[in-house]
Amino acid sequence: MFPAHLHQQSSQMTPYASGRDHSSSSLPALVSIRNIVRRYEPPEGVPITALNGVSLEIYKGEFLAVTGHSGSGKSTFLNLIGLIDEPSSGDIIINGRNTSLFNEKERTEFRLNALSFVFQSFNLIENFTALENIAFQLRLQGYSKRDAHKQAQETLNYLGLQDRARLYPRELSGGEQQRIAIGRALVKDSFLLLADEPTAHLDSKNSQNVMELLSQVNREFGRTIVLVTHETEETAFANHTVTFRDGRITSDERAETENSAIIRKTSYV
Repeated sequence: MFPAHLHQQSSQMTPYASGRDHSSSSLPALVSIRNIVRRYEPPEGVPITALNGVSLEIYKGEFLAVTGHSGSGKSTFLNLIGLIDEPSSGDIIINGRNTSLFNEKERTEFRLNALSFVFQSFNLIENFTALENIAFQLRLQGYSKRDAHKQAQETLNYLGLQDRARLYPRELSGGEQQRIAIGRALVKDSFLLLADEPTAHLDSKNSQNVMELLSQVNREFGRTIVLVTHETEETAFANHTVTFRDGRITSDERAETENSAIIRKTSYV
């Protein structure tokens, strides 16, 4: 059963949160990336171009997997969508707003209210319990302590971790910590969840559990997910996959539904 607050979020999703191919839809993309370049120019040394003319559209309800070798530009790409970094040129339009024009205050507010993050190192607060780690996200958004704890408990119930509510991160397994981190991202009423190699520090069993949970979040709540991964098998959970190489997208594949045959494939090489 959905937690009450998450069910309310889910019921507000548009019909095209189903994983269908929206590339030809008249509806606008949730994220539209237009010819972005990210160039780093150190005071001394040769400038580095991490991304070079990347364009991509991500539609509401998609589960996008971003793959590529180390240094291909995929983490830079995620940081730009997450407003952790800024493009040297080009536009990133999220939910109709050109984030490339934001000032620092607008960027911070947008990250807080519109985006959720799951990191490979979990990033839980060590002196907060599992419940408090999830509730803290809501407290930042202005929820009362009572409401934040209530919604956090509902989220723990959904995750099957209700008996871990009063435990601290050091008392949890790596898999449990990452599920708490996903719960922290899920409890937030955001429309875009960004996951940066969330299984990197997990064994194969816990990696499978985390990927199944992300897939479930995508299916049941229509939450749009962008996943950066080195693991080829993890792309099977996605319905949209792009591959980076040397700062460019070299392939772009969309599936009709999760694990279905590819119905649109674009190759850039």
